[in-house]
Amino acid sequence: MISLILAVISLGLASYEDFRTRMVSNYVWWIFSAGLLMMLSGGRKMDYPDIAGCILPVFIQEFIMSRAYGRADSHAFSCCAVFLNLAGFGLEGHILHMSLSLGLLTFVQILRRNIGRNLKLKVPVPFIPYIAAAFFFTVLSGYFVKLQIC
Repeated sequence: MISLILAVISLGLASYEDFRTRMVSNYVWWIFSAGLLMMLSGGRKMDYPDIAGCILPVFIQEFIMSRAYGRADSHAFSCCAVFLNLAGFGLEGHILHMSLSLGLLTFVQILRRNIGRNLKLKVPVPFIPYIAAAFFFTVLSGYFVKLQIC
């Protein structure tokens, strides 16, 4: 629970900084990483942690997708992917999170008529608030699904 609170705080700070200055300080991701370390050191016991589920999304985000959007956005996706994996959502949780983030951004920018004919944004917008909103929805929907299964 503490790691989720740290994730919420760091995503909130990152969203604020991204919205205000279009730049996110590195300390935000250290706060998120501290939450991930707390999740690893305590809490539920994992017999075999899904290392590939943690490494694969981080590799894709940091080395491939960082060219499509900013480095801070890649860090946000990476941290969220590791959190979702350690929380038991797996690689599917990361794919859902990315899809929701991009879908939400696309929907809002279509409504604002900010998408050009080349399917790129006319005016750049902060992406981390969309990533944070999709993360919250992914976590909440995942917990509701788990409650219905049990």
